[in-house]
Amino acid sequence: ILIIGAGPAGLSAAIYGARANLKVMVLGKDGGALQKAEKIENYFGVTDTPSGTELWRRGIDQATALGAEVRIAEITGVEWAGHYTVHTTQGSFDGKTLIIALGNARKKPDVKDIDKYEGMGVSYCAVCDAFFFRGRQVAVLGSGNYALHEAEYLKNVAAKVTVLTNGKSAEEMPEFDVITSPIAELLGTDG
Repeated sequence: ILIIGAGPAGLSAAIYGARANLKVMVLGKDGGALQKAEKIENYFGVTDTPSGTELWRRGIDQATALGAEVRIAEITGVEWAGHYTVHTTQGSFDGKTLIIALGNARKKPDVKDIDKYEGMGVSYCAVCDAFFFRGRQVAVLGSGNYALHEAEYLKNVAAKVTVLTNGKSAEEMPEFDVITSPIAELLGTDG
């Protein structure tokens, strides 16, 4: 089995495949969004609050201890010729079965240097991370149903929730402080 994606889903698939006595190789460039988490407190059975990188490392260790091979490499292509060939920056690998476990890329706001703050105040999941912001003032960026859902969840945890709509109206959010100014204007920058 070739598995493209070395994040939690890919490593979980590798663990199950290796436990089924199959030859398994995981190929991926990194641990994805997991690696950006400052600490993990909401994962079943994990009580020592590791960083996302540490939890990812544990997943790799578990998969390799069971016999899976993990290669950290950029995927450059996939071919089918009666079997799968996955081309990477570390070579090409063949397998009868291919699992693609790439996760889901987040749509990020166009805010300069936002990546620097992911896992250190910037979050993309209220259910996952609201606990870290309990009793604090928070802001939700967005104007649609997803933003409303996130604000609704946060209002039970945070001291105050402000919704930043980036210039869009938000009539459906009357119970929250709503700021409709463009984000660039609020930040005093061009983005």
